[in-house]
Amino acid sequence: MNEASVPAQAVADVWQRVRVTRASDEIVAQFRQALFEGRLRPGDLLGSEIALAKKFGVSRVSMRDALRTLEASGIVEIRVGARGGVRAAHGDPGHFADALAVQLALVGVTPVEALDTERGIEWIAAELAASNATPEDLRQLDRLLEEARGLVDQPVAFAESSVAFHAAVAEASHNRVIIVTLTAIRGVIRQLHVTSTTPARTESVLGYHQRILDALHRHDQGEAGRLMQHHIGITREAAGRPKAAQSSETRTATR
Repeated sequence: MNEASVPAQAVADVWQRVRVTRASDEIVAQFRQALFEGRLRPGDLLGSEIALAKKFGVSRVSMRDALRTLEASGIVEIRVGARGGVRAAHGDPGHFADALAVQLALVGVTPVEALDTERGIEWIAAELAASNATPEDLRQLDRLLEEARGLVDQPVAFAESSVAFHAAVAEASHNRVIIVTLTAIRGVIRQLHVTSTTPARTESVLGYHQRILDALHRHDQGEAGRLMQHHIGITREAAGRPKAAQSSETRTATR
């Protein structure tokens, strides 16, 4: 069959009806573009809902829909009262980390996936912490490690203390992207840390944390990163193994 003989209906079936973009979607797109181009700065007063609706040439209903989406996305803040109006939002890393953790859980990210990601990011975090940690950062890590030593008989408290140690290493990197990303990832695997805490596991964790901290005090980037990568790697490899195998592995890791 040549091209000329193809039925018109067969060609027509390729197309779909064009849908006109909602006005509110276009407004949101413009705000996002202005943000990423640096034309919006935190705290900038953008006007009232009525003034913005006139500026965009849309109804107040469309403008209100757009502002709801922008507020939910953390792009704008809406205030009421004499000093009210729409302002460009100030960044809230905690809000972003919580939202990302929720989305990771909703799409069904597994602990193994999270640990694979954590392993790479914590490696870099430890290396950066070895260079960037302040004396106060190191004192905080010292305190957390000492606290953990007194919690070996309390699995839940020990797991939380261990998570706090890793969070403090991330904070000592002074890299906000790393801090926020790791905060979100830990939301996915927090329960895994609690359920996997055994006497053998606590011994392994304390040993690794001490050696990582020693490397940070020496400002040894390579050693800090290597130890952190191996430390997270043990948890990653044990995540899918029977408990007996995990117990044997943690005993071996402390030697």
